[in-house]
Amino acid sequence: MEIRNLITFLKVTELKSFSKAAEALDYSQSAVTVQIQQLERELGVQLFDRIGKNITMTQYGKDFIAYAQDVTTAVARAKTFAATNSELTGTVRVGTLDSLMTASFADIVPVFHQRFPHVLANIRVDTIAGLKDRLIKNELDLIYTLDLQTLDTQFVQTFEAEEDIVVVTNINNPLTRRKNVRLADLVHFPFILINRSNAYRDQFDRELARQGLNVEPFLELESDVLALRLISENPEYLSVLPRYTIQKSIHEKNLAIIPVADCTMHEWRQVLYHKNKVLTPQIRGMMDTILEIAKKPF
Repeated sequence: MEIRNLITFLKVTELKSFSKAAEALDYSQSAVTVQIQQLERELGVQLFDRIGKNITMTQYGKDFIAYAQDVTTAVARAKTFAATNSELTGTVRVGTLDSLMTASFADIVPVFHQRFPHVLANIRVDTIAGLKDRLIKNELDLIYTLDLQTLDTQFVQTFEAEEDIVVVTNINNPLTRRKNVRLADLVHFPFILINRSNAYRDQFDRELARQGLNVEPFLELESDVLALRLISENPEYLSVLPRYTIQKSIHEKNLAIIPVADCTMHEWRQVLYHKNKVLTPQIRGMMDTILEIAKKPF
């Protein structure tokens, strides 16, 4: 069984097209067809239904994906087993949220660079939906994100940790000295909120709607960095952010969390990759580094 046939098979399953796989692998379409046919003969089963001009994966094909991934990953690791980490080259593509970029990657990047000095780490910031879409399109190798718990079977989750989503203000805001603050007490304060494409903003909006309340922010941002600075300099401002953004902020001494009695929000930090992704040593190295840092308390 030739490894190139397994790689071709995985590329066809990823792109759902013989012609697109041929283009991606720099093969002719007929070469891709021949390789798949060779693999099917060796296995004694048909991996794809060919009806007219359409191809769809059979159950044999779906079941074989995991075996093909195991073999190609093992081969990739075997090719580098005698090399030291410093000899690895190439690129690993990581996606994350702005808040996690600020809170975590200043710790992740130096550790990864020390272990893999010749590997380029390409880090992209996007929304949660954008990050997952990039995984599906194979534009990212793995993502470190904050979201509701992932149930999508397209993704493999290697880490999960619950995080509090909190209402943040300036330490001099009078709300910090009040007991039994309720969500309705906050709605008339000036809010800075992250854009609606953000999961914890969406969760806050759902909680407001559940209680029949409404907040009209005076400012919406993509980044938590500016929000934290504005709050640290303006006592009346409020925002909704993950607790870790405050703990890692250079403005932490000027910030406070308002304990809202009737509004408890949580999400989960997660490390995900696509189930069809071949994990190279570079990708595994980055994933291990992220997990090492992610498991430490902020």
